[in-house]
Amino acid sequence: MAEFDSSFVVPGKQKIKIMIVKSYNYNQQNFQNLLTETAESVSLTIDLWSSRAKHGYLGVTATWITSDFEIKNVMLENKYVPSPHSSDVITNKFYRCIKNWNLEQRVTSITTDNKSNMVAIFRLLNQKSGCKDVKRLSCTAHTIQLAIGKGLASAEILVARIRRLIHFFQY
Repeated sequence: MAEFDSSFVVPGKQKIKIMIVKSYNYNQQNFQNLLTETAESVSLTIDLWSSRAKHGYLGVTATWITSDFEIKNVMLENKYVPSPHSSDVITNKFYRCIKNWNLEQRVTSITTDNKSNMVAIFRLLNQKSGCKDVKRLSCTAHTIQLAIGKGLASAEILVARIRRLIHFFQY
């Protein structure tokens, strides 16, 4: 950086932390205002994934259509979820997200994968929030990926046989 701008000073660890917190608070408030002003109903997407270090994280996105028919899509949260990743633990984290963003009366559907812990959160969420009209949608991309994986399983045997045959004639 000194070659580009000799007056530039690389910020320290504490300064970077402060900048990140300020940026988060500013953007969180802007997204909150955007949701409040333009979203009558919201569709949420949730996914639980694990890092390489085997730490679980719950990602939540919101999608809605404004009165001008403009599609809005916002990443609301990506929160750490301690093990075990039971439906109770996921429901508590997810419900806190819904409350934090004031979406309790505006959620119309939630898209998840087909894992049993994700399917079970709907029963618990309905008991906790009283939102009986929220629909659960299966993630189409996830379902297609599973179907392709099962369809290719039989082809793997064929590929293995062809590899052995090629190996036989090459050596």
